[in-house]
Amino acid sequence: MPLGFLLLLAAGLCQGSFGLGYKKYSPFSWAAFWGIYNILCIITSVAFTWMVAPKLWQVMGDLGPSCFVIPALCGALWGLSAVGFSKAISLVGMSMVYGISMGISTIVGSVMPMILENRIPSGKSFVFFLIGLLLTLLGVAVITYAGIKRDGGAKGSALGMILSVLSGLGSGAMNVGFTYAESISLEFEKLGYSQAAVSGGKWLPVLVGGCLFGALFCAIELSTKKEWHTLKMPGAFRRTGILFGVSIIWYAALLLYGLATVLLGESGSSIGWILFNSLALVISVLWGLTSGEWKDKKKTALFTGCFVLIVAWIFTALV
Repeated sequence: MPLGFLLLLAAGLCQGSFGLGYKKYSPFSWAAFWGIYNILCIITSVAFTWMVAPKLWQVMGDLGPSCFVIPALCGALWGLSAVGFSKAISLVGMSMVYGISMGISTIVGSVMPMILENRIPSGKSFVFFLIGLLLTLLGVAVITYAGIKRDGGAKGSALGMILSVLSGLGSGAMNVGFTYAESISLEFEKLGYSQAAVSGGKWLPVLVGGCLFGALFCAIELSTKKEWHTLKMPGAFRRTGILFGVSIIWYAALLLYGLATVLLGESGSSIGWILFNSLALVISVLWGLTSGEWKDKKKTALFTGCFVLIVAWIFTALV
């Protein structure tokens, strides 16, 4: 198996696993939990990039702020979408939100980079890409349906549906921002930095932009609801340590994805985004099965959705 696909497999494993650390917010409130997590993600991404690219600040100064504006704005959209995602769960349910968000994110995150870079495949490659994309959306829809049946039906809320759609758009914008940060990778390559440094550098403005937005939103909510005291609750230090580990796993997923896109060629950020998200979904489903989330539930639709995603991988890999 080519190294690029192996890296995508590892990225999908990390992406589908880090959510295990989200199952409980206690002893924090929602805002305290997410605020701390956003700050830890900033620390993780900045520390790693600085470690592997010691001239990071010099490069940023040489490029100027204009090179970081669009990636950071895309990151802010993703940060906004993350807030909408979590808020929508209580309105329409986890399965519905995840399905809508991931479906839209897959389309936006795979198609927009191709359009922006004018790298739309032709001939058989375009057919394979289209089939892979459509099958991915079908697989996501089937697994979403299985989740809704497991949870006892779909909840209805216009606001929840709107937030789910916005969540998907923002999540897709994340990959658009990564694609737009190409100038950073070029500078890092001139300095002879590793591909890991290049990947970290391209993600940096996106993640900082998104996490700063998330941390600011959480700070406002902590003040509005007067929940700052939850930061001092018993067990807060231990929970923060767990969140730090979660932030490392999540960042590793994005870093490995960035490395894979380089090895997958010109359309790497498009086909990679499809494979990355669908792999993560299958991994998260497997975790759900092992943790008892599907105990005594009919799993036919779940396994059917996973099978469709596997078929989608085959077509996508042929692009």
